[in-house]
Amino acid sequence: MFSSFLKVTSFYKDFLQYYYQQNPLIAEENYEKQYEHLMAEGYGYADFFPRYFEKNYSVKSGEIIHNASHLQKAWALESGSKLSGDELLLEQIYDFQPEVLFIQDSNNFGAGFIDRIREKVKSVRLLIGHCCAPYTSTNLEAFSRYDLILTCSEKFLEEFKAQDIHTYLFPHAVEASLVSPISSMPDPENSIIFIGSLLYRSEFHQKRIAYVEEILKSSLPLTMYGIIEEDTRLQLSMKQAAFLLVSTLEGLGLKGYQKSRALRKISQLKGMPRSNKYSDLIKVNLRQEVLFGKRMLDEMARHSVGFNLHGEVAGDYAANVRMFEVAGAGSLLVSDLKRNIRMLYEPDSEILTYNTKEECIEKLRWAINNPLEARKIALAGQERTLKDHTVEQRVNLLYEIITKEIRSS
Repeated sequence: MFSSFLKVTSFYKDFLQYYYQQNPLIAEENYEKQYEHLMAEGYGYADFFPRYFEKNYSVKSGEIIHNASHLQKAWALESGSKLSGDELLLEQIYDFQPEVLFIQDSNNFGAGFIDRIREKVKSVRLLIGHCCAPYTSTNLEAFSRYDLILTCSEKFLEEFKAQDIHTYLFPHAVEASLVSPISSMPDPENSIIFIGSLLYRSEFHQKRIAYVEEILKSSLPLTMYGIIEEDTRLQLSMKQAAFLLVSTLEGLGLKGYQKSRALRKISQLKGMPRSNKYSDLIKVNLRQEVLFGKRMLDEMARHSVGFNLHGEVAGDYAANVRMFEVAGAGSLLVSDLKRNIRMLYEPDSEILTYNTKEECIEKLRWAINNPLEARKIALAGQERTLKDHTVEQRVNLLYEIITKEIRSS
């Protein structure tokens, strides 16, 4: 049905900064060596989508990490290109000539760029977007340019369909090759692990921050790795000025700012950037070390219990990738109760769930005080994850979606 597939994504800035700091000489290598070395970190979905498309369906596939600056420079140098940023990305897409193009971080691209892909890359038969994060009206305009949008959340599925955007539910997953079965692992430390962002922005993690503070106050054994936003006065002033600029341009109907990646990021904010003041409790206990990919999953596996709470944007639906990572790594997932949770995991036998701060503390304390029973639930949770929630299974689902769409076009 189709013979070529290309996926475009970006990696977290914090991860890339850490990666290049730890591997300063990698930027001197050629594109192929840099690519293989970066993908070996197992960050996000790495290059697992193209791997499974080639392995399971013999479809020529590729992956572009468009914000990995040194990697992109290597490609440009070897291809004789003087372009950078979005212009270089467009050239890379054209060079690959995909029949199916999947842009995973669709929030980062405006309608104008999607139109340029349509104009320049005539090989594209199906253009797929993706959204699992807060979005704006500008994003919706861009989403309407795709043939279909994938989303991890039933909440977004309902919202996009109401906007007449062709959408499929496409849950997150964990890569099975990055985790070890519980039966082969040493007994974990009887403690709680939390890895994630703690951002005060609208639709993000204000509730999560409050819960984390409550867990810390309870004296439960919590190990925290995360990202917080504490801008200097100058940084905050620059963000506020950029936000005002973008708001003014939007009000005038001018979209030229979307050529700037930094301004596109600012345009995602739902309100004026404010000074964020975290409690000393969080600052003292938060480990600033960056943990992503295989290193993150290994750290999760070292702890018997994993705490999860969705951002406000999730609404009533469980959707975040952390659920699958915690359970897949073999830690007992303790997560907020959502309407669709039973479609993913069975509460009390595969994971534990809670509705309030008090219930959350109660479930965490039970897991710490009953390690043998907690381990049985964690084992069932890992088995369910590796049965139903792996990247390979999601690629198989995506293949079915693509085949259906191409047949009906």
